[in-house]
Amino acid sequence: MSKPGKIDAEIGRSDLKRLVSETWRAYWWRYALALGMLAVVSATTGATAWLMKGVINDVFIAKDWSALVFIAVAVLVLYVARGAASYGQGVMLYFIGTDLVADAQRRLIAKLMRDDVATMLSRTSSELVQKLTLAADSGRQLLLTLVTGLGRDILTLAGLLVVMVLQDPMLSLVVLAIMPVAAIFVGQLGKRIKTVLKKHIHVSISIADQLRQVVQGFRVIKAFGAEAAMSVRLDETIAEQRKQGRKISVLSARTQPIVETLAGIAVAVIILYGGWRVIVHGATPGEFFSFITAVLLAYDPARRIAGARVQIEQGLVGLRMFYEMVDSVPQHADRPDAKPLLLGKGEIRYEDIRFSYEEGAPLLEGVSLVVEAGKTTAFVGGSGSGKSTLLSLLLRFWEPQSGVIRVDGQDIAGVTAASLRGHMAYVGQDAFLFDGSIRDNLCIGRPDATDDMITAAAMAAQAHDFILELPQGYATPVGELASRLSGGQKSRIAIARAFLRDAPILLLDEPTAALDAHAEEAIRITLADLAKGRTTIMIAHRLASVVGADKIVVIEAGRVVESGTHAELIAQGGAYAALYALQVGEV
Repeated sequence: MSKPGKIDAEIGRSDLKRLVSETWRAYWWRYALALGMLAVVSATTGATAWLMKGVINDVFIAKDWSALVFIAVAVLVLYVARGAASYGQGVMLYFIGTDLVADAQRRLIAKLMRDDVATMLSRTSSELVQKLTLAADSGRQLLLTLVTGLGRDILTLAGLLVVMVLQDPMLSLVVLAIMPVAAIFVGQLGKRIKTVLKKHIHVSISIADQLRQVVQGFRVIKAFGAEAAMSVRLDETIAEQRKQGRKISVLSARTQPIVETLAGIAVAVIILYGGWRVIVHGATPGEFFSFITAVLLAYDPARRIAGARVQIEQGLVGLRMFYEMVDSVPQHADRPDAKPLLLGKGEIRYEDIRFSYEEGAPLLEGVSLVVEAGKTTAFVGGSGSGKSTLLSLLLRFWEPQSGVIRVDGQDIAGVTAASLRGHMAYVGQDAFLFDGSIRDNLCIGRPDATDDMITAAAMAAQAHDFILELPQGYATPVGELASRLSGGQKSRIAIARAFLRDAPILLLDEPTAALDAHAEEAIRITLADLAKGRTTIMIAHRLASVVGADKIVVIEAGRVVESGTHAELIAQGGAYAALYALQVGEV
């Protein structure tokens, strides 16, 4: 059996290869240009160390004026070239990095939009935001580390090693012997940091999620005096985040003393050996100073290469999250052979539908019913009976465990979800509005709508007058979770959005739940106008809203127990009549 660490390493290498192969095709010429400029930086560093031999032997010992001028000019040229190349590669790598992040974000958002409701509800919003941010940036960090590490530090180190070997092959072996030792120590630290970092990310996501709940539930916290309890919960999570963060800091910082100690040993040995050769064997001071300069210049790239291992391990955590999100398969995706829905009159049939959100807890048990084309069918029943779930199944937010839903004879499981929903307008219980202007929210289902169309839809939904009274009219921001609007105002805007959608199938899931009796009565006629000529399914808690429906279907405990018109069901004296009797005093 493979060890977890070995499996993680294999996955990391696979992810890294995939990242390079995916980005190389699009950015190869930019990478080549950046690597070329990094090679110039590396070459100038090695040349600087080589020139030290001439500085000592020809200038300080031989006192050669021509050598002095040549070396001074050469150093100036080298540093100008180094500066220009450093600037060019820095700008190029920054441009590549921003493009990589943008591409990754687009890719993740596109995948997010392809996900279904079941997949989305399996994560929290805070988890998604944190992972999207970390995952999108991880590729940039990894490639930046690889390019600068390979193109600058390894090339620089290689050039300096060439200078060392040319000056003193034996002494170079001391330096080469120490490098693997440092790599082993740093490699072990990288693995430990990767483990701790995963815990740190999960804790950070938990903090973000709790803060989201505090912001969204702030009124409830204040109303129930729960400030202390929420503070304790957050304090505990923050303390855990601090603990994991400190572990990462301690482990990351350990690379410094390891590299420093090994470098000190190498330099001390070099000074002893080099000085002995100059004193005893008459080696030139220029060779020694050229060698020691190369060693000292090699310290920075060697230190960065050691630290790069730790950075790569950290980046691989985010990269794994990125590919997990991109590669995840939606629970209810379109079939490979799915075709567009060919809408006719708009008849809807539920045939022996059985469904449960969790195994062993059936919600719908053999529901069969017909929603006639161009007519209004109302679903009524107690809370938890399965009414809203029937709409969710029709929208293909979920898939039934058995049974078939047909629209004009076509099994909706065999059509594309986009074409199915493209023929529907939906008004839900929560009347959800996005954080934007009222106009933006109205146009969600119809981006090409004109101002006249928007105004007409708002007037039809009895929303136009109150919108004009707002500070900026239709341009007024609704705020996060539409916090600047009342429940009734949100409902009217959601209904206006359905008017503007102008779809042949209309789904109304308690659209007037947030309205008072007077406002509900005013908008009931509007909804009736909206439903004319459309296949409409309406769910309502107040039975007064469904009295005029062409057919009323009573659902209890996941089964259809009655169906008919209001008059027919009252005459039967069954479940509907009993429900109506309970509410008749409210009407």
